[in-house]
Amino acid sequence: MNRILPLTFALMFGCQDFELVNQSNGDGDFGDGESPDIECTPGTVDFGELKVIDNEIASQIVTCYNYGLGDLQVEDLYISGDDLSVYTVSAISSTLIQADGSAQFSITYTPTTDATNTASIIVESNDPDEPSTEISVIGDGIAPDIEISPETYDFGTIFIGCETLQQVEIRNVGRDDLIVDGFAFNTGSVDFSFESGESAQINGALPWTLAPGESAEVYVEYYPLDEFSDTAYLFVESNDPFTPEALAQQDGEGELYGENTDIFEQPLQAATDILFAADKSCSMGDDLANVQSNFAAYTSTLEGLSADFRVAVLVQDSGAVYGGEPYIDEDNADDAVSIVQEMLSGNEGGYTEMAFTLLSQGVSQNSSWLRDEAKLNLIGVSDEPEQSSYSYSYYVGYFQDLKDDPDDVVMHAIGGDYPGGCATAEPYTGFYEATVATGGAFLSICATDWGAHLEELAENSAADLNAFELSEYPVPETIVVAIDSTQTVVGWKYESDGNVVVFDNDNIPEGGSIIEIAYAVQGDCDY
Repeated sequence: MNRILPLTFALMFGCQDFELVNQSNGDGDFGDGESPDIECTPGTVDFGELKVIDNEIASQIVTCYNYGLGDLQVEDLYISGDDLSVYTVSAISSTLIQADGSAQFSITYTPTTDATNTASIIVESNDPDEPSTEISVIGDGIAPDIEISPETYDFGTIFIGCETLQQVEIRNVGRDDLIVDGFAFNTGSVDFSFESGESAQINGALPWTLAPGESAEVYVEYYPLDEFSDTAYLFVESNDPFTPEALAQQDGEGELYGENTDIFEQPLQAATDILFAADKSCSMGDDLANVQSNFAAYTSTLEGLSADFRVAVLVQDSGAVYGGEPYIDEDNADDAVSIVQEMLSGNEGGYTEMAFTLLSQGVSQNSSWLRDEAKLNLIGVSDEPEQSSYSYSYYVGYFQDLKDDPDDVVMHAIGGDYPGGCATAEPYTGFYEATVATGGAFLSICATDWGAHLEELAENSAADLNAFELSEYPVPETIVVAIDSTQTVVGWKYESDGNVVVFDNDNIPEGGSIIEIAYAVQGDCDY
């Protein structure tokens, strides 16, 4: 401070000796000759870029000088600013700095995340002109930085049984490679699942390396099975030094679309009517002999299935059954082989290689004993292609129109292998397509084991005692099956193709039993 007395002040005291003293303290300040004067260098510390995942750190020495004539007392030394955690400052080497003396302290930068970190080091002292000295500090931490989007997601209210996927984006917003090396999915609900397989298919096997600015997508599935609220947590593990385990939360709630219970009474015996159309051309002699000699296996299998069956073999153009018996059933099944022999002995006509035509004649000619409530099984047997006048689809439609439920008509075939035939038979084209259209069985006429063939055909001809079609489409996981009011969880399965509950052979409900199938109805899942 320049202490220059104004002239008027001097004149007030008369003529006195006055000495003007310049007491500069070396940096432009003027003191009273006894004041300390602080200066710290460098005034700004720039640590530059440090890689966090390589554990890089840096330190800088700061020297504080006393340019005054009095003793400098350092009263406090601390860090100020928003990024205090990444900077540390040591104690100063001496809190008392004499004139022309100095003392030092160090600043250390330890970055923890991808960020530019700024702070100030404040030195408080007894310098009367500058009691607080500031050193600016800046450093650049270079690191991977994970960002999860969305961090929270609410699926809202979803109908029970509806599957919904939500994408979760993992992005590297840092300036070093992000390594994603694991996932943890925590939830108290079975309604949530993490599509780890789908994620691996899209992004490849872990670990994933995401360069700065790159991202990867994973999926969380919500499939509510009840009306409770659900929460899930997806943890993404990575080399982000600040957030090694990032979290995305998912919420949702199930809503019941509807409930239904279907009740069935198991028939004591299931009715099935079966018509064979046999090709009696010259090349079929051995094949028809096989049919005849093994027919006992066919009827005994039907009896074992508790089927109320009626079976006839057609060879005549009129569709009438030749012989004394109109059909074979459980009353005359012991004589099945001889009865079939008699049926086959009828005179063949022009329809011998036209099974569709012969069968259409047969359902009309034998309407007196064919039952409306019975399942209708139509079986073609030939070593030639089907040669009826119209396409298979025409005849399938014709036969299905005979029943209230088109599924009660099933067509089976014993013919030449499709599509290439075999050594002794051409492919049974036409009838093969009919078996596919109606869900029937196709057996090779070239086989040697006709007993097994006819047993398999019988199993496919019997009415479905083991399958129960539901009136509504269910949420499969909610199906509850009870037989005579006793719940059972084994011996059955749901098949979406056909919308049926199917019992295995060892667990078919007994005749006369009541089957109750309760379930949540599948709602509209088009969100």
